[in-house]
Amino acid sequence: MCVVAIAVSAQQKADIEVSYSEISFYENGVERGNKYHLLANAVQSKFFNPRSEEIDSLTSTPEGLANFKKTQEAALQAMIAQGGIDVNKLPRKKETLYVLKSAADFTITVYDMIGTDEPVYYTEPYSEMVWEIGDSTKTILGYECIQATTDYHGRRWTAWFTPDIPVQDGPWKFHGLPGLILKVGTGEGGYGYIADGIENSDKAITGVYGGDAYEKRDRKAILRAMRAMRDNPMGHLNAKGIKVEISSETLSKVSKSGDFIETDYH
Repeated sequence: MCVVAIAVSAQQKADIEVSYSEISFYENGVERGNKYHLLANAVQSKFFNPRSEEIDSLTSTPEGLANFKKTQEAALQAMIAQGGIDVNKLPRKKETLYVLKSAADFTITVYDMIGTDEPVYYTEPYSEMVWEIGDSTKTILGYECIQATTDYHGRRWTAWFTPDIPVQDGPWKFHGLPGLILKVGTGEGGYGYIADGIENSDKAITGVYGGDAYEKRDRKAILRAMRAMRDNPMGHLNAKGIKVEISSETLSKVSKSGDFIETDYH
């Protein structure tokens, strides 16, 4: 697909929209396969899960939140009537991550949730990601891509970028190469993202719905809190006055479902 040249000046609209699939992300022993989109121009971008943003938009007002809860309740009652409950089929967010990049001030801002009720965010400078460009090439989505590597927050990453699309951006926090990153991963069978679609776009690169409700925290402290909740979800919920029972088998699956994409919080 032909992509137009990217405007250099700052703007609020994207020039391209790229869809990415996760590689080897697991949850409770099952590969997640979440989809993300990247809206980007030469100076800013947003990486997000479209379904999650749709739900955040719907629930950003009291009326919308009430209607969404009614939809969830109706879906739950229908499942009960059919003799079983499948949480994965309930209307809900499967991913809470948003990554906003600004080349104007060389800052990455990450929004996420600890559990279901603690919206948090942090910022970091562009300078924490430094690349070494290699000489290997491969073709992805019809574009010739060049290999590059970086050590970042506990993992070594290999990326494939195409200079044919002059956007110095990519999935998640990845950025800073002289072209769009179409694939990135930690190695054979490791974590990563791969592009499965690219198109021109003039969509607005908006902020995060309800962004004012997010509390600024330290990145490593957020990851430690997420790890503690994953390892002891009952303790986290009980501390909030929510009494639940989770089987030891489920707890084992959750705790052993792999580490986070960043591992330097240990």
